[in-house]
Amino acid sequence: MSMTEAGHSPVAWALRTGAAAGVARTLGQRRFLDRMAGLAFIGMFLLIAAYTVVRPDYNWDMVAYVATALEDETPDATSLHAETWREIEAANPPSARLYEIQQGNPYNLHQWQNPEDFQSQLSMYRVKVGYIWLMQALAPLTGLVDAAIFLNILPLLAIGAVAFLWLREEDAMQAALLLGPALLVADLFHMATAITPDMLLAAVSLLAIYMLARGRDLAAGVLLFASVFIRPDNVVFVFALLITGVLFGWRLMPMLLTFVASMAACVLIQKLNGHPGWWAHFYFSCVEIQNSMAGFHPDFSLAAFVQGYVRGAVIAVADNDWPAVLALLVCGWALLNRAGRMPAGRGNALMFAMVIGTLGKFASFPLPDDRFYFVTIGGMAVLMAVYWRPRFDMAAGDWQVARRT
Repeated sequence: MSMTEAGHSPVAWALRTGAAAGVARTLGQRRFLDRMAGLAFIGMFLLIAAYTVVRPDYNWDMVAYVATALEDETPDATSLHAETWREIEAANPPSARLYEIQQGNPYNLHQWQNPEDFQSQLSMYRVKVGYIWLMQALAPLTGLVDAAIFLNILPLLAIGAVAFLWLREEDAMQAALLLGPALLVADLFHMATAITPDMLLAAVSLLAIYMLARGRDLAAGVLLFASVFIRPDNVVFVFALLITGVLFGWRLMPMLLTFVASMAACVLIQKLNGHPGWWAHFYFSCVEIQNSMAGFHPDFSLAAFVQGYVRGAVIAVADNDWPAVLALLVCGWALLNRAGRMPAGRGNALMFAMVIGTLGKFASFPLPDDRFYFVTIGGMAVLMAVYWRPRFDMAAGDWQVARRT
């Protein structure tokens, strides 16, 4: 009679042997799994940071941010164009990437060949005044391109540190085994390597979410106010938190003051930096890209408006992950509530804020890319991990059952 016929699988037999049982018991201990989960989580962030140093994703947005950072010193379009490309080429990007950002498509080629049209694009980048200011502050030490790369790496590590410490505080370290892959699906890797303000925004916003979860509304308000200087559209998330504060009975004044100050800052930033306005920017980003934004003020068109939203929805579902991840997170939130795992404090309120913040972000400007929704999608993933606290270790009784099987 074979081992299987006798009702004893090879795995069960191995567990009954002394050495194998000892190894399996060690691997299944909570202390060991907590440490391994923590090390794997930290290791993931360090590996992504190292990859970003070695292989950053040089993209056209990076070119525009470098130009915007140079604009104060080089206002002339021709000189600005030449100095921008000197900065880019001095960073020694791979030849294939340099070709891509210069000539990879008709728009890039036009901007490479036409200094005045190139400068006209910067009105949509100047509004990230906090990000530009940090690039300028770091430039004497690093150069503008390396400053932008540093402003991805430091926030990446900050996100990892905040998430790690939060999991440890909540005795939920094994949840890192799920949180790490979830953040990767939410676009953490591509955000870290692409040179844009999105990683910095995500770090500041996650710290604000942590502060709100701890009831430190004033500190969260300061961080959220700062976030609109990195990307003004984060005011949508601030508004979502204000709505949440009203519905869930938070202290109203901190969020109200934060929203009013943030909204005023957004209006002032756009006015002082020559932003073309919501409709012109919508048309450029969601309907038809423009080689020149100089004097571009299209009449409102309902057909173009609908086209922009349909395009955004189709590309979001077909080529990005945030809609599916959002659906999974909402289902997980419902299941945690059904199982009584959501705490009585602010857990549900913050999850609600991030759901309506995600939907509101798309409704206000239907850009399809995952990176625009990482603030809320990533925040929901961290909250789910913290409040779920999944365990993969086995208690002593479980091992006794396994050995008798």
